[in-house]
Amino acid sequence: MNWSGTRKLTPSIILACVAAVALLNDVFAVRAAEAGERAAWTSSRIIGSPDPPAPYRVERRFPALQFKNPLELVPEPGSDRWWIVELEGKFWTFKNDNQTAKRELALDLKQVGGPKARAYGLAFHPNFEINRQIYVCYIVDPKKENGTIVSEFRVDKSDRPVVDPKSERVLIRWLSGGHNGGSLKFGPDGFLYISTGDAEVPSPPDPLNTGQDISDLMSSILRIDVDRADGGRNYAIPSENPFQEHEGARPEIWAFGFRNPWRMSFDRETGDLWVGDVGWELWEMIFRVERGGNYGWSIMEGSRQSVKPNNPRGPAPITPPIAEHPHTEAMSITGGFVYRGDRLKDLKGAYLYGDYVTGKMWALRARRGVPNVLDEIATSSLRIICYGEGHDGEVYAVDYAGGIYWLVPNEDSNVKSDFPRKLSETGLFSATPEQTPAPGVLPYEINVAPWEDHATGERFVGIPNREKLGVHKINNLGFGIVRGAWSFPSNSVLAKTISMEMERGNSASRRRLETQILHFDGKNWNPYSYIWNDEQTDAELAGSEGGNRELEIVDATAPGGKHRHSWHFPSRAECMLCHTTRGGVIYGFTAQQLDRPGDGNADQLAAFSKLGLFEHPINRKKIKPMPPPHDESADIEQRARAYLHVNCSHCHMRGGGGTAVFDVRYHISKGKSLLIGTPASQGTFGIADAKIVAPGRPFNSTLPYRMAKLGSGRMPHFGSSVVDDQGLRLMFDWIEKMPAPAGSSGLKWDPVQFDRMLNALRDGSPRAVAAAIDRHLSDSANALRVIRALQEKSFDPALRRLLIARGAAHPKLETRDLFERFLPKEQRTQRLGLSFAPKQVLDLTGDATRGKAVFLRESVQCVNCHRLEGRGRELGPDLREIGGKYSREQLLEHLTQPSKFIDPKYVAYNVETSDDESYTGFLVERTDEIVVLKTLNGEVVKLSRRDIGPLRSSAISTMPAGILQALTANEAADLLAFLESLK
Repeated sequence: MNWSGTRKLTPSIILACVAAVALLNDVFAVRAAEAGERAAWTSSRIIGSPDPPAPYRVERRFPALQFKNPLELVPEPGSDRWWIVELEGKFWTFKNDNQTAKRELALDLKQVGGPKARAYGLAFHPNFEINRQIYVCYIVDPKKENGTIVSEFRVDKSDRPVVDPKSERVLIRWLSGGHNGGSLKFGPDGFLYISTGDAEVPSPPDPLNTGQDISDLMSSILRIDVDRADGGRNYAIPSENPFQEHEGARPEIWAFGFRNPWRMSFDRETGDLWVGDVGWELWEMIFRVERGGNYGWSIMEGSRQSVKPNNPRGPAPITPPIAEHPHTEAMSITGGFVYRGDRLKDLKGAYLYGDYVTGKMWALRARRGVPNVLDEIATSSLRIICYGEGHDGEVYAVDYAGGIYWLVPNEDSNVKSDFPRKLSETGLFSATPEQTPAPGVLPYEINVAPWEDHATGERFVGIPNREKLGVHKINNLGFGIVRGAWSFPSNSVLAKTISMEMERGNSASRRRLETQILHFDGKNWNPYSYIWNDEQTDAELAGSEGGNRELEIVDATAPGGKHRHSWHFPSRAECMLCHTTRGGVIYGFTAQQLDRPGDGNADQLAAFSKLGLFEHPINRKKIKPMPPPHDESADIEQRARAYLHVNCSHCHMRGGGGTAVFDVRYHISKGKSLLIGTPASQGTFGIADAKIVAPGRPFNSTLPYRMAKLGSGRMPHFGSSVVDDQGLRLMFDWIEKMPAPAGSSGLKWDPVQFDRMLNALRDGSPRAVAAAIDRHLSDSANALRVIRALQEKSFDPALRRLLIARGAAHPKLETRDLFERFLPKEQRTQRLGLSFAPKQVLDLTGDATRGKAVFLRESVQCVNCHRLEGRGRELGPDLREIGGKYSREQLLEHLTQPSKFIDPKYVAYNVETSDDESYTGFLVERTDEIVVLKTLNGEVVKLSRRDIGPLRSSAISTMPAGILQALTANEAADLLAFLESLK
């Protein structure tokens, strides 16, 4: 599609009325506020997802039964009766009748273990029908030596079974704590297997250092013979147990290196032992456990994250998980069973398991000698605490809220979702072309809009019915929950319609490009985009992959009076590069953005409060509203920080993923932002004594340089391809007004001095003038000063053209990147961009010699973390043999998806000290007393455990996303060829 600002379409007349429509909306909103009413939003059809639904869903079983905090479900051998165990120690039984089942109490552990007793596990003896023996794992106190107990009890033979509490025979005990494990299972060999955790709270990790210590019973799978007594114990050690001859080892241990193995099971056909192990900060693990195996904790968390690498290791090599999930997918894994039922044919032989926090379920098909296949098979709202396996091989999921469920085929799994495919079908607007909000949908404005390449946005919020916004009381950054931020009801929607003038300065030429929405499904915010048609009557739902549209813009300042602009529709994954959970996902609809005092508009917060939008009263005194960046009546420091917050803080915050160590969030003080006077650690671009922000010296500052350029190292890193001249001018002005430290050197903006330089140029011949300009532009700081001059001064047209021409053709790349934006699009370097098909690069034959030059190019950022031939820093992984480790396709994947796999040594950690300092870096050492980090600027810091908060790992790689976007396809192929050559 090729839109021209000179086309005369009927929708242009409609768009000319937008201001009037918006005014009417404001009037209606004010009237509603005065009346204290808010229309109920009942028209929304934005529910679910446009993607195919999961193949299975959960269905409630035994609907008449309800339990309190259940955590184990076991069928009684030789009977049609189930047993279910509650955390507080009550053991219930019920018959396997879906409609008429009634629960009956079999045991209350309080009679045995006292008032603090809590139950964890239950297993029936293989000969239960004869000996009536059951085995129970419970604790008598949350933190007590020998406080975790496994005991044998006897059950009577009545139709309504009851456990004799006086029949208890204690078998084995160990330390009780936060991670108790407590799963009990008899193996096909007839022996009792017992899972134990590290007996501690979540953090710090493994403070007892028991994970690799086989001299105690913790962090292990134990194996004992309950039918014999030996060595003064009420059990015997099976002869095949692996560590009986190991000096100092507990002979009960079958395998070790677990954190909190939460539920294990044996495959009834193969005898394989499956264990789900709850992770620490980054990963959740599934293990297929073998005799004598070491499963890593606390040297490792999963296969990738190093935890205590310097601790002594146990007597076996570490075996990685057979499957693992990052905390973006799962937060607390619950082990399940291999499905051997007949009801769900497609799941036969698959290991089924789930996640307590997200409610997701997976099917893992893992046969020896065959590549693993892992599928997400169901989503649910369950808190999956355990699974149960019936006598018939059917698998049940138990919800900690008290219900029992099983999987059934999702009838809609092969049917297209009814998620709205057109904007007019969403229920957001009563008149889509005019953008008239539906009743209950509220238009709003913000103080600081992000730079979007001259585009502007109309914003709307839809809260279902008349529900209200609450306030988060805790932090859970994995789900975007930030303490003190507003909490949204399920199916809330934030929408933004983005428009652009097809003729610069002519508002009547404005065309709508896309409407972006964020939909809250109750757990996560999901992004979607609707692309407007040429007729401007409606918009179609875009696919997940994103795309581009070429626009022709009439622009008097462009060569020939017009230029072409490629508008990029972000993929859904790209949307979340900005809407990160670390920052709370929402950056526009916040109190500091909506509080707009003194701008002449209606008081939004007061109006929304009167409409009953908030569950709690708004305390205006605690809000620090952001000033519009270009309102010159406001303080320039606040304006600049507001601009940086909106355009940069999604990456440049603690844990946000930006590799430069500074934090530009608006509420962070200037001193603690680490922005002012900090040496540029991610590339100087040829600027002498470069600082991120050099006070009083804007041309020695990399922040405005990055904003002024195109190509590698440009900021914003994604979401924009056009320089924001107004924002750049704000940064120049802000830095210039800062007092320069005594003795500092560098360039200031001095128009008189610049005129003298120009006058000197005019005295020479054309060739001499061109040569003088080239020399001047060879210095990056001087080149940036020319960019400032082109912003501020009225040049003789011929001289302006000469400066731009010499800059755009300059032999120095750092200079060319500053001037390229003045060229017509067809004369610019054709770069890959953020979204490209791997085939574009893989089909080309690269040159390793040229690729080495690309690698060493500072703006590409490789040498910011990797050292080669005396250049760069030794911060990231050693690349000297990388070409022998990975294929060409894998190397490209590492470059394009750096967070998909992170070497455990290079996982970034974030920590805050008691005096509100924050550090981000790689873990060098971690003990009970200290934490040592190598920060991203190369500094090694040693912190006392007493003075810091939790050490949190990041799922985001320190290698920037989109590192290839500013390269051409040939340059990327050359870089790949160079990396392949490193063997």
